[in-house]
Amino acid sequence: MAYTVTIEKDLNKKLEAIRSVNFKEYTLFSKKVEEMQNQARIMKNHKTRFNAFDKPLQDFKWIEFNNKIIVFTIDPLKQEMHLCDYLPKEEVFE
Repeated sequence: MAYTVTIEKDLNKKLEAIRSVNFKEYTLFSKKVEEMQNQARIMKNHKTRFNAFDKPLQDFKWIEFNNKIIVFTIDPLKQEMHLCDYLPKEEVFE
């Protein structure tokens, strides 16, 4: 069973805006999240597949996608993935 995905309210609004303007990007984002769900399920050590930020943000993971960064957290005990933000790479790594 894949991890359950929850989405931050602000991110949900951002995704709705993307969907109305660029449906192709929204579809690719959805497919990437589905792929991440399946990878999280089979990975015992999430650090090998997902990048982590340095302290004090070490609980947040990120993955590069479409020249943007998807920021999320993973709770292996609850089997949940919480999507936090979807930002241009330049805004995250200046």
